[in-house]
Amino acid sequence: MAKTHWKKLRNPDYIGAYTIDPGTEPVYTIKLVRNEMVVGADGKKEECTVMHFHENVKPMILNLENSKTLEKMFATPYIEEWAGRRVRLFVKRIKAFGEMVDALRIRPKEPEAANVPRPAFTPSSPNWERAVCSLRDGATSLEKIREKYTLSDAHAAIMMEQATEEDGGHDAE
Repeated sequence: MAKTHWKKLRNPDYIGAYTIDPGTEPVYTIKLVRNEMVVGADGKKEECTVMHFHENVKPMILNLENSKTLEKMFATPYIEEWAGRRVRLFVKRIKAFGEMVDALRIRPKEPEAANVPRPAFTPSSPNWERAVCSLRDGATSLEKIREKYTLSDAHAAIMMEQATEEDGGHDAE
């Protein structure tokens, strides 16, 4: 029989250690990370870093430890480059505020992408222009982009066309 943690009854806006069923380590795909105003249980507003997921789950407030884990795991400090990557969450007992509490943590290794759909990559995607510049500069390839995203042949053609357009408008006259 499934058990319900009392904090689940409060229906907060963000995922927490109490939302993870005992013995499980759910895997989610990052949709975006950004700063947002968060209202705490005490009604106090605070600007926090919040990670949203493609899956139908509540977002997660990122503390310093989890942010550092993501930076090391993805080998980049840039939150825009975390989109489309996957994380495995788990609960860890830690000492905080003078007592032992459950904390939501991120495993430091990216989960395998077996049978998980990659997010679609289109000209309106947040990292599109960066990918075009990387293609133009030879820093990436369509194959590498397709390892991370679903890129249709039509969108790949658009990307290649943009990447080869007169050196992206950088030609001197």
